[in-house]
Amino acid sequence: MNRFIITTLLSCISIFGFYSGSAAATEEGHQIKIRVKGLHDVKCLIGYHYGKNQFIKQDSAVADANGNLLFKGKNTLPGGVYVLSMPHQILEFLVSEQNFSLETDTANLITHMKVKGSQENAVFYEYQKKAFDDGTMVDSLRKLYKKTTAEADQKALKEKMNAINKDMADFRTKWMDANAKSFAVKLIKAASEPEIPEAPKLANGRSDSTFPYRWFKAHYFDNFDMTDERLVRTPFFDSKLEYFFKNLVPQMPDSINADADKVIKLMENNKEMYKYTIWYVLNTYENSPMMGMDAVLVHIGDTYYLSGKAYWADSNTIRQIRRRCNILRNILIGKTAPDLYLTDSNGKVRTLYSVKSKYTILWFWDSDCGHCQHETPLLHDYYVKNKTKRQIEVYAATIERKPGPWKKYFREHKWGDWINVWDSFTVTDFNKMYDVYSTPVMYILDANKKIVAKRILSDQLDELFDKLDKIEEEKAKAKLKK
Repeated sequence: MNRFIITTLLSCISIFGFYSGSAAATEEGHQIKIRVKGLHDVKCLIGYHYGKNQFIKQDSAVADANGNLLFKGKNTLPGGVYVLSMPHQILEFLVSEQNFSLETDTANLITHMKVKGSQENAVFYEYQKKAFDDGTMVDSLRKLYKKTTAEADQKALKEKMNAINKDMADFRTKWMDANAKSFAVKLIKAASEPEIPEAPKLANGRSDSTFPYRWFKAHYFDNFDMTDERLVRTPFFDSKLEYFFKNLVPQMPDSINADADKVIKLMENNKEMYKYTIWYVLNTYENSPMMGMDAVLVHIGDTYYLSGKAYWADSNTIRQIRRRCNILRNILIGKTAPDLYLTDSNGKVRTLYSVKSKYTILWFWDSDCGHCQHETPLLHDYYVKNKTKRQIEVYAATIERKPGPWKKYFREHKWGDWINVWDSFTVTDFNKMYDVYSTPVMYILDANKKIVAKRILSDQLDELFDKLDKIEEEKAKAKLKK
């Protein structure tokens, strides 16, 4: 019976099929009294939501024998959805006012809640109690409906559920109108999604099938108050961003960058949202397993961090991002690969640009690297079988600074049929030039030495080349049509 209050809020929205002012402290400091009957002699923590599954600890207290807790301090708590963490249970409440009290019971944290000194929590729990009670009734009726076989009885149960749904809908409308400026109402709206209108008709009389997606994406943040920084400290903000970027934005760097800029601009007057959104995009795509997403990192780095717009970033962070962007910007997909001047086993300089083939596989490896020892034979097998078919050549560059182990290793494995090179001058910074911070690393270059793929392995090559061939065929067909 005792669940996350916010989770209950969301489930109630789902159950009933619904869609859907910041209060300043009058004095410095905070004092929150919480009494939980059934709780005694245990340490509890309060903190707030921030980001995905994060809990930022703010304060702690020990419950006395009567379940009384006091959280008091000289600092003003930032507004948001806060969590009281107890053994086996969690209680969520709102912080807008800084001096208030809550009283409830472990038997049911929602229905037993009493609020003093906080209009925000009074409004919030008014909704929670109604939603919880009606939701419980609907759940019971649904269970009974599943066990009922008589059509007349099923009809009667449906009518009862519909009546409860209508009652909740009416309550919700009145509640939102009466408390339109409250943080609680903003939470309900933040959890909801815009309702898509009917699609317009095209010239041929059919409905525009792309309209729902385009409209929903354009209006996705309509119900989210971008001016209220308290919403950053809720479970909704991160999930809102995650859904938008994963489900509504095409997963191509150019599209991600354009949409990221649009969303960030919406939040430029809200420092906390602005900061979090920039961090979210940078972190999400820096760690993305999808190829080519480093272009997003470079865009966010250049546009916000290196331009001085990331007001929170210290000099060390800026320095690290600048270094990372400077490395990546020259080796993004679509860029012309930097040339390499390396020496083969006979002492002859073999440049990367001297390789003449439709595709060049640039392979950075190390004979002492276990992963390389596993992957390089697989790549060589692929090369032998597909050299002619795929029109490929391999430029295998070791990052080792001594030729002995490298020469011995590739000769023992009979890999002399592709181009084996090393830096006999030991001046190439492979990390800085090609982002080789571990081995092996693969780049695929076209005939003009433009990067078409990178950081893949030999078992992905057939799929890649098939896609490249298809793109080439489609371009040829389009050219013929012209």
